Amino acid sequence: MAEVKSSVIKSEVDRYSSYAHTWWNPNGRTYLLHKMIPAIRIPFMKSGLTDAGLVKNENKDKSNMFEGIKILDVGSGGGLMAEPLALMGAQVTGVDPTENLVDVAKEHMKIHENLKINYICDTIENYSANNKEQYDVVTFFDVAEHVADVRQVLKASVENLKPGGQIFITTWNKTFMGWLYGIVILQWILGIVPPGAHKISMFISHQQISEYLKEFNCKTVEVRGVWYSLWKRDWSFTNYTGVWYAMRAVKEE
Repeated sequence: MAEVKSSVIKSEVDRYSSYAHTWWNPNGRTYLLHKMIPAIRIPFMKSGLTDAGLVKNENKDKSNMFEGIKILDVGSGGGLMAEPLALMGAQVTGVDPTENLVDVAKEHMKIHENLKINYICDTIENYSANNKEQYDVVTFFDVAEHVADVRQVLKASVENLKPGGQIFITTWNKTFMGWLYGIVILQWILGIVPPGAHKISMFISHQQISEYLKEFNCKTVEVRGVWYSLWKRDWSFTNYTGVWYAMRAVKEE
């Protein structure tokens, strides 16, 4: 089968390849991701999958609460998200076009005895061509701000979802405050975000993502604001979606 045109930006791949070796350093360049996963991503998925009935109420506090759920982690990088999901019982496949990061993810997985994660170095467009409607859940965490065509990448991601499946998304909002806080303060002034990591032109509103998802037969069911506190050095949910947001949608039957 001919290779599908992808939305991968070479400069993005090169940037993240350059510090792949420090990916699992919680105080390194992926510091915000390390903090975000237990504070935002995992709780958001727990509540969303419980609400959707994919996790039963009696299992929601168990360490293996995601057991039996097939999850596709789009833009899985060095495995920061895929690994905890697998440790919670999910059957996880991680797809990322950055070879160095996929190698890091495969190597780090070995520290856990018998942990199985299917890491694939490929574009989501190529992968989805042969894996349509195979997954209960797709995670699309902090991918939108790093690709050339968000619509195309979302379309390919949703194609992997079974009808009734859930997609979880996080990204920066394309607003003045998104630019001021996400780029000027966190990136330029404080250096918490790596230099050049984000551009306001690549941020996107949750309204626009919802429109794309609607086009692909997905209904947005939840949007929550997210905030990183410089005082507390941690993430939390908020009613304000103007800087950063988490959203969840269901693929309709």
